[in-house]
Amino acid sequence: MLAADACVAWLAEVGVEARVFDAAPGRRSLVASYGPPGDDALVLSAHLDVVPADPAHWTHPPFEAVEADGCSWGRGAIDMKNGAASALAIMRHLARNQLPLERGIKVVLVADEEAGCGLGSLALARAHPDWIRGAVAVTEVGGFTTHVDGHRVYPVQVAEKGFVWMRLTIQGVPGHGSMPHSEGAIIKLADIVHRVASQPFPFRCTQPVRDFLEGIAEVLGGVKGTVFKGIGSELLSDFILDKLVRDGERTKVFKALLKDTISPTMCHGGTKANVIPGEAWLTVDCRILPGTDPDGFVREFRERVPGDYTIEVLQKGPALTFDKDHPIVLRMFEVLREADPGCFPVPQMLTGFTDARAFAELGMPCYGFIPVWLPPDMKFASMFHGHDERIPIHGFRWGLATLFELVKRFCG
Repeated sequence: MLAADACVAWLAEVGVEARVFDAAPGRRSLVASYGPPGDDALVLSAHLDVVPADPAHWTHPPFEAVEADGCSWGRGAIDMKNGAASALAIMRHLARNQLPLERGIKVVLVADEEAGCGLGSLALARAHPDWIRGAVAVTEVGGFTTHVDGHRVYPVQVAEKGFVWMRLTIQGVPGHGSMPHSEGAIIKLADIVHRVASQPFPFRCTQPVRDFLEGIAEVLGGVKGTVFKGIGSELLSDFILDKLVRDGERTKVFKALLKDTISPTMCHGGTKANVIPGEAWLTVDCRILPGTDPDGFVREFRERVPGDYTIEVLQKGPALTFDKDHPIVLRMFEVLREADPGCFPVPQMLTGFTDARAFAELGMPCYGFIPVWLPPDMKFASMFHGHDERIPIHGFRWGLATLFELVKRFCG
């Protein structure tokens, strides 16, 4: 609410009136427009909410926007207040200088993305589709520097995995803590977690991942390129990632792109130190590939993870794939090559989900492109929901200029 109101005030300073929508108390989203009206607008979208942060594990306080060591530190610096700040800066610049556009631009800043989008972009799209409808939308994650074997690669997101969040209720036999047995609910929970840890869903290389692998292989060339493409082969993938790539962060990302995955995230059981509980709960975060139906996944989960439990689906959403040859993607590639000569833009799929779901419901393509220049020693993936989230100030300014160039080319 505070962030949304601040954005409304900043836009009002340059004469742009924003419309606000409260899906629930404390869940405020806003939409602002500039330029010719119509459904051919370019939409710049960002979410204003962030995940929690434990200050004890941070070099600088996570909610004070400290500038140090050439970076702006704070929760949301990458995920994704940088995108909101860029969109606001661009609209303020357009409005302050009354710059003419051939097609309009909309800035859509939403709540609740980190909780599944239900009280943010999805609620907004269902209540006021005309507010946010446009030709194409741009949101997280893409346009950031990835250093690959001495080359600068810029992934542009054209697809994202879907998700199914479930709560498993495990039934067991209660008893006295002094007399252990194997039928307690927590013992059964531990067995389920062990089965989940094996990632029982099969290997599957989808077209968006194949496009990404082929793009990187072309950058690497020769034997290295051929080996890299082998990541898309079920027989070779694990060997290449574990023995040849040997980069923990990147290996995790690739493995997540090649399977429907399951992560245990919360568990609870028991009420007293000397009582074996008869019931326990486990929450799992499942991410599904394009082509996997969320409801079919739930049925298959039950078959692949046996145990004495019932399933409650908390939230779900399908995987999304958009045309990698869309005109705006070609323009993204153009502005990246000009902003960083010698770089290599490539299409990619995201392991998580974004507000793209809301735009897809309205029949709009949505791409991940919030450019950021990053040095080789900065691990971008670990910034998301991690400790010491930060963005290089120079990298942010470079990204803002690059995004503005995209707006100028697409909107005229």
